[in-house]
Amino acid sequence: MTRLDGLFWAFFVLGAVLLTGLVAGILPQSEEIRLALLFWQQLLFAVGGYLGVRKEVLRRPDRNVYTCGALSGLGLFAVNTVLGFLSVQVALRFLEYDLVQNLIFRERVGVEMLLTSNKPLIVLGTTLLLTIGAPLGEELFFRGLLVDLWKESLGAKQAVFVVALVFAFLHFYVLQFIPVLLSGLILGILFVHSENVFVPILAHAVANILVLVIWLSGL
Repeated sequence: MTRLDGLFWAFFVLGAVLLTGLVAGILPQSEEIRLALLFWQQLLFAVGGYLGVRKEVLRRPDRNVYTCGALSGLGLFAVNTVLGFLSVQVALRFLEYDLVQNLIFRERVGVEMLLTSNKPLIVLGTTLLLTIGAPLGEELFFRGLLVDLWKESLGAKQAVFVVALVFAFLHFYVLQFIPVLLSGLILGILFVHSENVFVPILAHAVANILVLVIWLSGL
């Protein structure tokens, strides 16, 4: 895959995702439409990422990749949990309690609404999207394509940081912006050091699975 091909898929997917966000604002907010939009977004990331990446970064994972990915996922989950808690505590020191609670609600309501649906297929689809779809699509695109593409012109450190910023901004979070940014940095570093996109994919999947398990245990 040439650099020009990678640039095409990078800008095509980013444009399509932003357009999808605009369209989402005018559509009815039913469970089916929410899930369909999330699926479409991850499909864009996965297809664009796969078609744009260098095939060298898609090497078949071996035992070391599985081990590194799993352990990194545990660390990513721990860092995210601590930073998420600290972000809320800092916000409470500077913002009104009701505003912070409203921000927490807004950042969680979309996915939680789908996970607590009384429609089994919606719950199943959301679970698969969180544990497989998002890790696969987002890591193929953000780390496998964007970091690998931009490190040639920006350098590895700058590319990891810039892509982590884009990753965080596209989540449209306020309270969780810093935790998502740091997650993007960690996943980018994992990719740069391993030169294998399956390492951040596995780390992302493990972290998401742990978040889901903890959330379900609190129901």
